[in-house]
Amino acid sequence: MDEPRGDSPGSDNGSRPPQAGQGGPQQQPQYGQYGGQPPQYGQYAPPPQPQYGQYGPPPPPQYGQQPQYGAGPQGSYGRPMFQLAPKPGVIPLRPLNLGDIFGGTFGTIRGNPGAIIGLSALMALIVAVPSVLVTIAFSNADLTVTDSNGTTTNLGGQLGLIVSSVFSWFAGVLLAGMLTVVVAEAVLGRRISIGQTWHKVRGRLLPLIGLTLMIIATIAVAGAIAVGIVALLAATTGTVGAVIAAILLGVGLTVCVIWLSTKISLAAPALVLERVGPIKSIVRSWHLSRQQWWRIFGITLLAQLIIYVISQVVSFPAALIAVAGSGDGGLSVTGAVALQLVSVIVSALTTPFTAGVTALLYLDQRIRKEALDVTLMEAAARDSAKDGGGAR
Repeated sequence: MDEPRGDSPGSDNGSRPPQAGQGGPQQQPQYGQYGGQPPQYGQYAPPPQPQYGQYGPPPPPQYGQQPQYGAGPQGSYGRPMFQLAPKPGVIPLRPLNLGDIFGGTFGTIRGNPGAIIGLSALMALIVAVPSVLVTIAFSNADLTVTDSNGTTTNLGGQLGLIVSSVFSWFAGVLLAGMLTVVVAEAVLGRRISIGQTWHKVRGRLLPLIGLTLMIIATIAVAGAIAVGIVALLAATTGTVGAVIAAILLGVGLTVCVIWLSTKISLAAPALVLERVGPIKSIVRSWHLSRQQWWRIFGITLLAQLIIYVISQVVSFPAALIAVAGSGDGGLSVTGAVALQLVSVIVSALTTPFTAGVTALLYLDQRIRKEALDVTLMEAAARDSAKDGGGAR
């Protein structure tokens, strides 16, 4: 993907181009010439912090000149106001609202069905085969337990679902990273194939898995500490103290997980698009989400609620099959396989939406904090100039 360069676009340290008749080596920048060489993939790196007076509005056009790309009333960082913001792709190049983010996500899915639907279907197929085999193997295994009332339960089906869900989880992580690239291209109105997506994202798969494992390990360690505290209190102070501590620690741990997951929710897009390591991507997400926590949390929560409703509607028939086919010993093989297949299908359908929302939230914060919209305008102008030159 030819992504925009991370340098501060249009910043000239307060100097102005020479006026007509003054001469000098500098020329007034023309349409699409702010950024120099075309940007390369992976250069979504953050620009230096602007100094006072930078990113100011461009000088007024001279008599007879055409207004520059996106020229008009200026907002913060010299970006065009909302009504004049260009829209080369699925979103307008300005700070985004909720409609822009959801609309841009659906627009990316509609505009890139080959890359998005194809990748989702391919990943679902890759995951479905081992998941179903594992589910059948565990369901047929003799993993029965009998409680004090004499009721026997076969845990194979449940264990099979747990193991196969790990496959689905890793597939979802990889798919989200791939789709981040598709969304970033769609912002500039570019379409990308499955092969191009794989070529650009394959070098980021291991760091993406490493980032996910770091997050899971952190949550697991925090949970283990909480369980240890509760167990220690149960041994020293009795059951009442342990129960109170368990409730307080459970609520506190839940709040901390929600807060932390929102703070680092933009790490995966930063890792893929800026081509940084897992730790650096977490730092970037922490910085971008500063003073924006509630906004990111609210939009993400709304997206998750939409996904939950869709998944429940799609999963309901499979749940009926599983219940009808289950016996006294637990979940049957047919029910376990049906649930697994539907789980994979639902993940393939919903992951593009959640990945698109997260990617656009990342770009929105870059626009708000680092004037990325100016850089994107320059890249869109270069694309337009290339298309015009090719047409001529």
